[in-house]
Amino acid sequence: MLGSLRARLIVSFTLVVALAVFLAGAGALFLLRDQQQETARERYGRLAEPLNDRVARLLGAGRSLDEVKVELRQRAADSDVRILLLDQDLQVAFDSEGEALTGKYILSFAGNRVKSAQAGGIAYHWADYDGDNTHLTLFDARPRPEDASFAATVYDGIVAIPQNKLSSAWLDLIPRLALAGAIALSASFIVSFFISRSISGPLARITQASKQMAQGNYEVNISIKGEDEVGRLAEAFNQMATQVNTSQRMMKDLLANVSHELKTPLTSIQGFSQAMLDGVVSDPADVKEYSRTIHEESNRMRALVDDLMLLSQIESGQVSMQHAHVDLPALLTRTIERFQWAIRDAGLEAKVSVEPIADVHGDERRLEQVFSNLLQNAVRHTPRGGLITISARTLAGGHVSIGVHNTGSVIPKEDLPRVFERFFQVDRARTRKGGSSGLGLSIVTEIVEAHGGTVRAVSSEAGGTEFIVILPSDQMSDVRNGRVTPLDEAKPKRAPRKREAPA
Repeated sequence: MLGSLRARLIVSFTLVVALAVFLAGAGALFLLRDQQQETARERYGRLAEPLNDRVARLLGAGRSLDEVKVELRQRAADSDVRILLLDQDLQVAFDSEGEALTGKYILSFAGNRVKSAQAGGIAYHWADYDGDNTHLTLFDARPRPEDASFAATVYDGIVAIPQNKLSSAWLDLIPRLALAGAIALSASFIVSFFISRSISGPLARITQASKQMAQGNYEVNISIKGEDEVGRLAEAFNQMATQVNTSQRMMKDLLANVSHELKTPLTSIQGFSQAMLDGVVSDPADVKEYSRTIHEESNRMRALVDDLMLLSQIESGQVSMQHAHVDLPALLTRTIERFQWAIRDAGLEAKVSVEPIADVHGDERRLEQVFSNLLQNAVRHTPRGGLITISARTLAGGHVSIGVHNTGSVIPKEDLPRVFERFFQVDRARTRKGGSSGLGLSIVTEIVEAHGGTVRAVSSEAGGTEFIVILPSDQMSDVRNGRVTPLDEAKPKRAPRKREAPA
């Protein structure tokens, strides 16, 4: 039974309540002990005056002493007390419990051992009696006069209570405290049952959902609301399930895309190499052309593998970013100069428009890779006779914006959110050209985000297409744990990460 969380919670709650009730009861007994003794004395002390009045009336009515004793014996039984009748010489003339004290002298009310008290407007006096193994507390209605006027009283009725009965009066509280404790334990058991169910129930649903995920169902969702720890755990689980589901789909898509991307070059390599092995191609010029094709397809496969490894290393944090001051204008100029031949061969024009910008702190080699990928993407998709422009400026707040713009090519609005996905192609019908691995923009995104920046694409019929990189300047950067991150509120808001690929 105690194997379940609910059972342990119920037992724990009940034990805590039981301990609390026990301590509270023990404390109550300790604090109320003297009060209970005082209450018991008051209860017995109030019996003394009516007792004496009854004795005086009976004797005044002419009743014999034997008749008075009979009534006193009955009164003692009804009141569960011991009654003594003293004569004027303090000698016991009657004892309701037999002859134990009959004939003995009771001197407890003589001297200064008498204590006076009042209960409910009735005054009484009490004193302890110890003799012949008898320990009593005696209650009298009035003090014994020291002159001869006491002789008119003839007999004095005394209420006698065993001393241990008074000292243990606090035991009368135990049944009531026990009843209260039983009620409290019962109520705590019921309450703990519902509380434990409210805790263990959501956890059981989370456990069940975890088992479903372990069996391959990644589309589970737990409908648990609340701001407490269990609610936040359910929310975190739902987020984890969503991310795992997304990662699983991405993994399947990645395998499918990689298989598709490798299929074409492998087919070409296999076909051309088989033709050469079979002797179908014998002309030296054809052999050279076939060899060149095989070499190009091999390079394409190598580029794909290298980009996949780099992307994986960046995402897993295995790529260490070097952090230093970056001369961004010089980096952009150097990058576009490296592409001059490719730009000229494609029949394009290019220019750099860089305003005075704030310094940037980061890994110069990786940032150069970012702009090389963006420029290569622009060269690949700009129609002949088009223009490629690289611009840079400082934004309000200290960020630096770098844009790579090309004319002519347009990305449909519905495809803009997906251009950064791996292997995504705007034109599904076309095959990749120029040795593209389909991972360039994914690598761009990972490197830019590792520098605390963001990247986005805008495109229109009139304006063409532009990829915009926003990086924090030196004044906003703080190098932590091998990554550059923006400081406080200055950090640009990052959109949910998407796996990216060239358009």
